[in-house]
Amino acid sequence: MGLKDMIAKARTSATGALARHRNKIDRGIDTVGEVANTRTGGRYATRIRKGGDQARAGLDKIAPDRPGPDEPLPTQPGPR
Repeated sequence: MGLKDMIAKARTSATGALARHRNKIDRGIDTVGEVANTRTGGRYATRIRKGGDQARAGLDKIAPDRPGPDEPLPTQPGPR
């Protein structure tokens, strides 16, 4: 297995994990933003919000399919 194959496999695996755990990642971005906003006393609220928006935009580029609340999540990969 060459380097290109290993990189492609890693990318596929990471993209699948991002798609499966999209809701958790979104909640994590929100939580980090709230904690940062609290600790700074709201002084950087617009910058923190902008950073969260950019993180979500980057996530959309990697795993664009965001399952809705009624849609099933992608299946888990089989054992290795």
